[in-house]
Amino acid sequence: MIKNSTEPNIEDNRVIYNRYFDVPIELLFELWSEEEHLNKWWGPDGFTLTTIRLDFRVGGIWEFVMHGPDGRNYKNKVQYLQIQKPNIISYKHIGDEDGFEDVNFVSNILFENSGEGTNFRMEQIFSTKEELERVNTKYGAIEGAKQHIANFANYARSKIS
Repeated sequence: MIKNSTEPNIEDNRVIYNRYFDVPIELLFELWSEEEHLNKWWGPDGFTLTTIRLDFRVGGIWEFVMHGPDGRNYKNKVQYLQIQKPNIISYKHIGDEDGFEDVNFVSNILFENSGEGTNFRMEQIFSTKEELERVNTKYGAIEGAKQHIANFANYARSKIS
């Protein structure tokens, strides 16, 4: 069983988050892959989300805007690299529609059956350790990801109650 930790492991240019969910693997995959669900939980505390387009397939693009509690809009664009239902969703942040690439990293989302629940692992892989540090300093990426996963957990719990 994966340790249910609120603190990520930082390994050079990689941040790894582990969590156990008392939720079936198929449901977790659905909540991470369908627009109707993503729009309800995605992002750190205080953020809301608007999806512009979602093409959930290998090579497909998801464009979305995260609306921050500060009133700012943060455009995002990701490209799906690997999808293996219900175990793997991998994508690369590639900037917004204007080609803006202030953050550029790969996220691997891994779901693994564990008894009646699911082990969850999210890996964020940056080009260098310095790039990870820059993105964390500028955007609070590590704390934001912790909140992001907590929001995912709360939403998942609401779907089984």
